[in-house]
Amino acid sequence: MLTSPVAQRALAHHTGPALAAVLMVGSLLAAAAPAAAEPVPAPEESVARAEWMSAVPDSANLAALSIPGTHDTGAWRGTVWSRTQDLDLAEQLDSGVRFLDVRTRHYRDAFPIHHGVEYLHLNFTDVVTDIGAFLDARPTETVLMRMKKEHTEAENTRTYEETLDHYIHENPDTRDVLSTRLWVPEQGTERVPDLGEVRGRIIIVQDFSASRDYGVHWNGPALDIQDDYRVPTLFDIPAKWEKARDHFDATEAGPGDVLHVNHLSGSGAPWANPREVAWGALGIRGVNHRATDHLRPVVASRTGVVVMDFPSQELTDLVLAHNPG
Repeated sequence: MLTSPVAQRALAHHTGPALAAVLMVGSLLAAAAPAAAEPVPAPEESVARAEWMSAVPDSANLAALSIPGTHDTGAWRGTVWSRTQDLDLAEQLDSGVRFLDVRTRHYRDAFPIHHGVEYLHLNFTDVVTDIGAFLDARPTETVLMRMKKEHTEAENTRTYEETLDHYIHENPDTRDVLSTRLWVPEQGTERVPDLGEVRGRIIIVQDFSASRDYGVHWNGPALDIQDDYRVPTLFDIPAKWEKARDHFDATEAGPGDVLHVNHLSGSGAPWANPREVAWGALGIRGVNHRATDHLRPVVASRTGVVVMDFPSQELTDLVLAHNPG
């Protein structure tokens, strides 16, 4: 059971934030078993995950944090090849996830959510509504939302940027959230903000071309990304893990103002689907298993953003355990 917030702060003061975080989540860390149901957490444990940024000081730069993320966040439905998540968006946020990978197709002047060619029966309005409801309930938190153009554009009367502006300023289902909660960077700067600047806000991680800055640029100098997603067969899982492990090392040694983004996700049709890469098959351990073992000692000062397919709660908690308190 997690201690009270006061006890948590005292624990962090006497033991250091990383060790304190380990002790606070220690009761949560059971062996990962992707096919088995995980224990139902006590109410205070669920609240602690949903508000974990409340224990992080305002002065902490987001680049200095350890942030759980999901790859193809909207893909909790779909085929064995397109599905990448077990939890829906609201459940992901409550579990501690703060980096979302939102794949938007520009179709008929709207943003349906896709994974490649497949429509996920989810729309951008749904994503914004869920994030807005979460931030209304948890104003200490912030959400990083990568926005990426997916699949092909079709039947539009305006540009992608114009449609995004419509969602921000005009769409009645999204404007109240986006017009008030989007973090607006100073134009022409490439800077990752401090947490105190962005509590209760959404940060767009901009993976699309536009005439102005909507957030932090995906391919800009403020981010360092590992996203080698090609895993042709199950036998290539160890090579994928080596890339992720090397990026963990680079994150710890790298500059403190650069946001490191490390993808554990991967796949390779027809021999290695996303769940198999994450959790293994045919006696080969998956990337998530290997990451769990790697992160359990909690010796690194930060992990950066860790982008995952089908993360267990244990793995999410281990990422969170590397945060300052």
